[in-house]
Amino acid sequence: MVLGGCTQHSTAPANVAFHNVTSKYNALLQAREIMVEAEKTLFANRQDNYAVLLPVLMPIDSLETRQVEKDLTAIIKKASLVAERHQNAKYLPDAYVLLGRARLLQGDFKNAIETFKYVNTNYAESDARPDALIGLMRAYVEQNEFRAALRVAEVIRNLPLSKEQTLTYYLTKAYLHQFNREYAVAAAILEESLPLMKKNEKKARVYYALGQLYELTDKPQKAIEEYSSVLKNRPNYDLSFYARINALLNQPDVDPKASFTKMLNDRKNADLQDQIYFAMGSYEERRGRIRQALPYYKQASALAAQRPEQLASIYLRIADLSYEPLQEYEEAKMYYDSTVFLNPKSIPNLAEITAKKRVLDDFVEHLKVIKTEDSLQRLAAMNPTQLDKYLQTYVTQKKEKEAREKRMAEEKAARAQQEQILAASGIQPDNVQAANAWYFYNPASVQRGRQEFQEKWGTRKLEDNWRRVTKETSLVPDAALSTVRNPNAAGPTGTEAQPVATLSPLQQEVETLKKTIPFGPDALAESRKKQENAYFELGKLYRLGLGENDKAIATFEKLLTQFPGTHYEAETLYFLYLASEGTSRQNEFKNRLFEKFPDSYYVRMVNRSSLVPLTAGAEAAAQQLYAQAYEAYQGGNYTAALSQTQQGLKQYAGNALEDKFALLKTMLVAKTENAEAYRKALTVFIDNYPSSNLISMAKEMLAAAKSK
Repeated sequence: MVLGGCTQHSTAPANVAFHNVTSKYNALLQAREIMVEAEKTLFANRQDNYAVLLPVLMPIDSLETRQVEKDLTAIIKKASLVAERHQNAKYLPDAYVLLGRARLLQGDFKNAIETFKYVNTNYAESDARPDALIGLMRAYVEQNEFRAALRVAEVIRNLPLSKEQTLTYYLTKAYLHQFNREYAVAAAILEESLPLMKKNEKKARVYYALGQLYELTDKPQKAIEEYSSVLKNRPNYDLSFYARINALLNQPDVDPKASFTKMLNDRKNADLQDQIYFAMGSYEERRGRIRQALPYYKQASALAAQRPEQLASIYLRIADLSYEPLQEYEEAKMYYDSTVFLNPKSIPNLAEITAKKRVLDDFVEHLKVIKTEDSLQRLAAMNPTQLDKYLQTYVTQKKEKEAREKRMAEEKAARAQQEQILAASGIQPDNVQAANAWYFYNPASVQRGRQEFQEKWGTRKLEDNWRRVTKETSLVPDAALSTVRNPNAAGPTGTEAQPVATLSPLQQEVETLKKTIPFGPDALAESRKKQENAYFELGKLYRLGLGENDKAIATFEKLLTQFPGTHYEAETLYFLYLASEGTSRQNEFKNRLFEKFPDSYYVRMVNRSSLVPLTAGAEAAAQQLYAQAYEAYQGGNYTAALSQTQQGLKQYAGNALEDKFALLKTMLVAKTENAEAYRKALTVFIDNYPSSNLISMAKEMLAAAKSK
């Protein structure tokens, strides 16, 4: 009878009280404590990137939450026990909320959303309902479903909330608006949330995010106040460091260089020097001195090599400045490449950056073709003596540069090895100079000695008696050299062959380079064809990919000047017409296009852009005119048919019968001109009307015309 009275399906007061006590102080209590510890662990081990906009809440990353996977599994298990064994307990919705939060942290957004929705639907009067809706809003934000999250936020706004629920709601809503780039709204909500928070590192972190939001909304004085508040709320060292730097950057009348120098000399900042240099670059950039900012950013990138997230932010800054305003696209391309390669999680618009990188990849490739072919063509125009002298100088300088870089790399490696030897020997840094008095502790001396040895003795194997004159060296004997130089030397038959001249290594490289130079008309024509294609593609990228209309016009005009009669001429004139919109030159390009290519697809595109839809009466008139033209064609009255066809193409451009008028005009060419003109007209029709229902007929007609 006692066991029967403990059933979870009974509503008797004693029975409900038993399940309330058991669920609250057993599984639910343990699950809550585990959740608190798991959240503490995640916060303590977070990897914040203070160089970019700090998210109000830590974005959920299933890889990061693996460190508390056992805790989350335990929470799910214990919360499920409440649902399985205490169906009549009033704490059942609280258990479901804990279950949903655990699934949310695991990145299982689908099941988390279903759990939160279940609580909202079935426990409308429960105190746990606001927690479920806040969790639901957070899940939608993590999935970038901002409209759904805003709808949930409106529901929560009308519910009675506890102090803790109000704080969580404010932080989640600020996080939503921050993700949606509504920075002023996010800042206003955070101002309301801060009085509800205790003085601790979490509050300091929110103050820092608020300072950044005020920077983005152009309120530097408010930003300084928030950064100052960071220091009053027990931040960790990194957070306080960045808060001090950002406060310095927002003071308009203070030159922070002395403060930055002091930070650089502080040993506590040894691992943060990259960010000090980054801040120095930001200071120069904010004052419009972009050229002065870039060296600081590059110095920062050299020091941040071991921190991919920070390094990606620095690379992105350099790339953005190189792209705009400097418009140094080759430099921008390299740094965008490096940013995308690092695949940083802290940069929200990585997809946009990747798309921009692809455009710049193509841009730089076409620019490289133009420069390379231009250089090769200049070399081809040199006289042979001048060309040989130039190539020999080029090869010599190239080899010297490679040798210099190799020597520097070896010296760097030797220095690193020396530091390891000194560290293993217990020699302190202060005693390094004294230690370098020994020959083998000086990497430069070792490197010089190695080179001098090889110059005198060649490459010798490290062994005893290496100086014996009878030892073979890596140097080739004169006899062997003579055989190499004269492969046709006397053989077994005793016949003597003529000596063959052997090229020196320098001359061999010169001859190899000559093979890439476009000598002769065919090679030169091929080189110019590559340039022609590259100029056209470069102009399109300026216009369509980079939005640089002035540079697009200059590039297209250069194409038309350097390559008169190019087969890209019609399309180029059309792009020039588009790029010059709103200028006095647009009509110039339009007239050139209409005069030279009146029947082209691009003329029709220009006409269609200024057309208004035909009325029903105009459509009927067009059909009647086409019927008259076709009747004249069948009757052999080609002059009248051609006149009516041209009238239809001009007067009713864009109508439903335009392709029929165009094909009829092509058929009239067959009757009034020669076979070559007819084949050309069919080719133009196929190019101009690729989506016409008559395209298959035109192709059959062209195939028949080519066979006769």
